[in-house]
Amino acid sequence: MSATGHVVLGGNGVAGRETVRALVRAGQSPVSVGRSPSTVDGATSATADLLDAADVARVLEDAEVAYLVAGLPYSTRVWAQQWPVITRNVVDAALENAVRLVYLDNVYAYGELRGPMTEQTELRPNSRKGAIRADVVHALDAAAARGLDVTIGRSADFYGPGAGTSAFNMFGLAPIARGKPGTWLVNADQPHSLAYTPDVGAALAVLGTDPAARGRTWHLPTAPALTGREYLRIAAGRSARVKVMSRGTLRIGALFSTPARETLEMAYQYEAPYLFDSSAFESAFGVTATPVEEGIAATLRALSGR
Repeated sequence: MSATGHVVLGGNGVAGRETVRALVRAGQSPVSVGRSPSTVDGATSATADLLDAADVARVLEDAEVAYLVAGLPYSTRVWAQQWPVITRNVVDAALENAVRLVYLDNVYAYGELRGPMTEQTELRPNSRKGAIRADVVHALDAAAARGLDVTIGRSADFYGPGAGTSAFNMFGLAPIARGKPGTWLVNADQPHSLAYTPDVGAALAVLGTDPAARGRTWHLPTAPALTGREYLRIAAGRSARVKVMSRGTLRIGALFSTPARETLEMAYQYEAPYLFDSSAFESAFGVTATPVEEGIAATLRALSGR
């Protein structure tokens, strides 16, 4: 690994793969770190366990920029156990080796809002998962006071090829790819911002390579919000049937299904407008988010194996 290395921690997840690909397109030779070897062309593969401090220190020893894009199982219990350990390991190794850190965050720490989310929105989580993600941000802020050079890229709910844990992929697009109606959660007539995963990866690569991005929080490029019904009809046709999974159905499902139980506490995100403002990034770096029609079409092709 060279002294100008870009190291993607969690390189085998969908956000990690897209970040690695974007760095390769930008002329970098990134190192993709995961528990299994990377399959992305143009990347060097390194295996490591982010829960092991020695492993993290080893892969960051000669790095210049680290991207923390790890995706943990969608479980509050797992998050509570593992995010503090991963954060501590990465912060300690980054400080020890003078590595810049780019951290991929979500919006859970904002909590329930009734207006657009911007980079100035306060962190007021109202869920257990949101509190855990807020704790990570607070830990990074404390590390910045100790000298850590950290940039945060925050993403709206995402979808895209290979985004297997995306609610829109799972409940909406995957059934449509099989010729069945798509389902939206709770309320299909509220606007809901969605980020396209290749856009997320490309934006994270910008945060790690453009000096103008350093040291602040950025909302990653996101197309204008549509309603759930509009997204599903783009995917399946203007007159397509749209199914809605109500909060009551989620509550019943939570009695028997772990995914439903883990999703239930976040249902508030689908009950009111979920509006994510990424105009600051788009203006600063001249970036435009992929149109929803293009992103949905590409995701359906991937789900259909085409």
